[in-house]
Amino acid sequence: MTDDGFEAYIDPKDLAEFHIAMDNLDPDKVLASEWRNLLVPMKRELRDYPPMLPNQKYKRTMNLRRNWQYAVLSPRAAQMENLAKYAGWVQGVEQASIHEGRWTKAIPLAEKHLEEWVKKLAEKIGRIWTK
Repeated sequence: MTDDGFEAYIDPKDLAEFHIAMDNLDPDKVLASEWRNLLVPMKRELRDYPPMLPNQKYKRTMNLRRNWQYAVLSPRAAQMENLAKYAGWVQGVEQASIHEGRWTKAIPLAEKHLEEWVKKLAEKIGRIWTK
């Protein structure tokens, strides 16, 4: 070996472990197994109804609760939506003033859960990488 070069040796065992670690870091594999950890708690919170108002005469149908759905579209994409026609006025961007402060708004809740989920994913990837 010359002064300006180097020699490297790769132990086949190390190479096999590296291959396994890299395979475990495949984004499709990591994400595919994690979507439910994001979507299930979000759906649970969005399905919660606030307490009835004093003297409330409206009988709740629970239609809003039943219409929260999620789907994992691919290893890298998922969606959550409410199919009730009026969901946007109760929990959406166009939330009616009567529902403000009582009903959970979907977008801020999703942002909060997504932030926590990304942190947990980063921790999981760190654990895989350091194995």
